[in-house]
Amino acid sequence: MPATQMTTAEMPSMYRRLATAIGAEHWQGAVARQQVAIQANPFLDDYLRTEYAIAYQLDQLRMLVARFGTVPHEVCDEPRILPSLAFAAQVLKVLELSSAKQAKSFVRRVRTAFSNSTEMHGLLLELQAATHFTRRGHHVVLHRVKNEGSFDLLIDDLGPTGLEVECKFISKNKGRRIHRRDALEFWGELWQDVARISKNLSSGLAVVLTLPNRLPGEPGERSALGKGIITQILAGSSATIGGGAEVRINTFDPAMIKAAKDTSRYELKKAIDLATGTVNREAAVYGTPAGGVLVFVMQSAIEDDVLNQVLATLGDSAARQFTLKRGALFWVALQDIDADQLLSLHEQDSAPGEQPTALKIRVSDFLHRAPDHIIGIVFSSRSALFPAVDGNTDSGGTMNFFLKEESPFWHTSYRDPLQRAGTAGSLATGQ
Repeated sequence: MPATQMTTAEMPSMYRRLATAIGAEHWQGAVARQQVAIQANPFLDDYLRTEYAIAYQLDQLRMLVARFGTVPHEVCDEPRILPSLAFAAQVLKVLELSSAKQAKSFVRRVRTAFSNSTEMHGLLLELQAATHFTRRGHHVVLHRVKNEGSFDLLIDDLGPTGLEVECKFISKNKGRRIHRRDALEFWGELWQDVARISKNLSSGLAVVLTLPNRLPGEPGERSALGKGIITQILAGSSATIGGGAEVRINTFDPAMIKAAKDTSRYELKKAIDLATGTVNREAAVYGTPAGGVLVFVMQSAIEDDVLNQVLATLGDSAARQFTLKRGALFWVALQDIDADQLLSLHEQDSAPGEQPTALKIRVSDFLHRAPDHIIGIVFSSRSALFPAVDGNTDSGGTMNFFLKEESPFWHTSYRDPLQRAGTAGSLATGQ
């Protein structure tokens, strides 16, 4: 099953072995394609580098190997490339334990993941969950037998006959009317005009666009919408423009955005919410040559439905992806929630006298109504790097779990590997 540890000395060899097994041209090609998109719209830079982070990290190693003949050992201590080397270790361990037929299929899957970020997120989540159970001493099988369920993992030494695990990656776009890439691409269409008319702006200006539903897909409609927004920025006033879209203009102190940019994404998001009077919406921030800040926020008049959509996805999966013969667990990654945020939700739900979070209320109701074989749901945050003992680095994220012990498929052994979890999907690296 996935490797759980590697040393710095092993890392150069780990990269070479991965490049031989998968082909460095796959991450090189993935990066080249994203760079073409970024060149066309610079506002996609951070988004695409994040979506294709493993490809970018491995391509940095590819270029180092081309220059020096190997990955320099000093580079192996840099946190920015550890996720890709952890990925390499996990992939190589799966290939080592696979039959020739299984290995061939897994190589195809890894190659596909480099060309599709959604596939990569799903693969990383599956490896994260597998590594979690492996590190706690359990035997994990990557499951692909369609006539015996289509779940992802079988932990075959838990319970009377094993525990089935289905991994679900929930993207930032799930249940949202305005998708992140759509918002960034529309901002890219606007920004040259915005930059021209706001170059002398020395204060803070918030522009909030509220659409009746989604962004128009037809180029002529998008162009008309953009012209209407520019007109209102020039006028410095709010208005309803073509198609029922509303543009709201207000000013704010730019110092609050500038200060937050030097701290964290979370603090920047809070500052944007405060400056624009919105909550957790897609936003672009533009610093003007005159020292001002323009914040453009896009939202839909129809409220997002994230939690309902997540639970609907799990409900559909519960009915068709498991064998109905063993306990079954969902392992869910919430891309838009980091470790600190998930931990905060857990602390609120655990504190005596505190109002339970919407997550706990809705998940408890879902489990009560779920088929008997569903014994719980694990929610894991997006990955992070944590310092550990003896110079090691732990790679993983916070997890929050909800169990249904009244299920007739429940077994006491299911609880232990979750209770003993400090982080989810850990992979230790170090000297």
